[in-house]
Amino acid sequence: MGPIYMNEVKCLGQERSIWNCPFKNITAEDCEHVEDAAVRCNVPRMGLEDSIRLTGGRTRYEGRVEVLRPDANGMQRWGLICGETWTTREAMVVCRQLGLGYANQGVQVGH
Repeated sequence: MGPIYMNEVKCLGQERSIWNCPFKNITAEDCEHVEDAAVRCNVPRMGLEDSIRLTGGRTRYEGRVEVLRPDANGMQRWGLICGETWTTREAMVVCRQLGLGYANQGVQVGH
């Protein structure tokens, strides 16, 4: 549940933030929640970034990727990323942005 903010994220893998990766804005027909992007990261190396988080995982180092963005009314809201084209590169960027290492088994989409 909740809004989906990013679609067709295409990272090179070296970006410091998921916001630095090209992506398309989402429309209602583009993605369903069964496609929510998720990752599993290794143990932390530094503090968390304020505009991204992981939810619904078995530990705080894995789960659905949520990003903080202003909604139509200008209020900050957490939303999801469509995992339709999600790859290891995007997962690596998310883990890096969170200050976490990346686990190779970490690309998980939907639940």
